[in-house]
Amino acid sequence: MNIIASPDKKSVTGWGFTSYSLKVLALLLMTLDHIYYYLGGGILPVPHFFTLLGRISAPLFLFAMAEGFSHTHDRKAYLKRMYIASVLMSVGNDLINSYLPHPNGAMVINGMFATLFLVGLYIWAVELLVESVKEKNRKKTGAALAMFLIPVFSSIAVTLFLGNAAGVSFIGRMAVRVLSTLIPSPIFVEGSVFWVALGIGFYFLRDKKIGLSVFYVLMSGFFFLSAAGGGMTYENLFILNDQWFMILSLPFILLYNGQRGRRMKYFFYVYYPLHVYVLVVLARILA
Repeated sequence: MNIIASPDKKSVTGWGFTSYSLKVLALLLMTLDHIYYYLGGGILPVPHFFTLLGRISAPLFLFAMAEGFSHTHDRKAYLKRMYIASVLMSVGNDLINSYLPHPNGAMVINGMFATLFLVGLYIWAVELLVESVKEKNRKKTGAALAMFLIPVFSSIAVTLFLGNAAGVSFIGRMAVRVLSTLIPSPIFVEGSVFWVALGIGFYFLRDKKIGLSVFYVLMSGFFFLSAAGGGMTYENLFILNDQWFMILSLPFILLYNGQRGRRMKYFFYVYYPLHVYVLVVLARILA
């Protein structure tokens, strides 16, 4: 499977990483991170550097998505696949948390499909809004604003619910859960607004390596400065607040050679949720 649509090139030429190899690398590092999260904590002696390496994976997926979205021939079909995958994984997460809970209480909240869906949706909305202004087309303006605002309204509804959870009925809680599943929120998707903004930035800076590098260093620096505010200690910077370690994704991104590489249509869609659920079941067996 191809989680992210890729450049329409049948052969790989040139030195560096193809879109496919970047996604495989991201997948492997993501798996190490999840092994640490689901099998660590006393179940197995998993080294902490597994999760540090995992900080590299999400930016690579976002970059590959941005590159692929610029080449896909059918954006509607692409976003439809991503949306269906996000809904199915959200339902799967609920089932796992309800009927096969992790022995240490770790919650399955993984949902990168929803994040990637919103990145694509907002990229399209930005371009549609620019077109509508140039063409003075009110219909396109309305469509672009709807694409922007509907996920925002979902965020507002979920936020209001969280602020008054005790006073909401069971039916109300279920309605909000269904809403957050069917209409992904830029605040509550995996990586929150930060990942969504990062993916959009990758798209619009994809042909500007210097600009992309500056943008990415600033984004990584934001996390480092936020972490440093808690103290320049190993525990704080490398254990409690290690997201700044994502800076190590940049060399791989800059080595992208513009090629699609190999194609596996369904593998990534299946592997992402399946490996998480297998790790949870394995944690229950080992515990």
